Amino acid sequence: MKYEIAIPEFAEGAEEINLRQWLVAVGDTVKKGDNIAEAATDKISIYIESPADGVLSAILAQEDDRVLVGQIIGEIEG
Repeated sequence: MKYEIAIPEFAEGAEEINLRQWLVAVGDTVKKGDNIAEAATDKISIYIESPADGVLSAILAQEDDRVLVGQIIGEIEG
């Protein structure tokens, strides 16, 4: 089954954030709740968690990209 990794709502009224870095690479095994990426604004930093157990199969947004809340940034095969 394929699971999408999306940017969560992180602050009231905030619509976009910078994807700072991926903490895992395509092919890495992850568990639900693992921190897999870091994103930040000029005021806050957040970690993006894995939505499921599986293997990171695709990265759809690159480091330093500006991404929107709800945007799909990667995929996990579980």
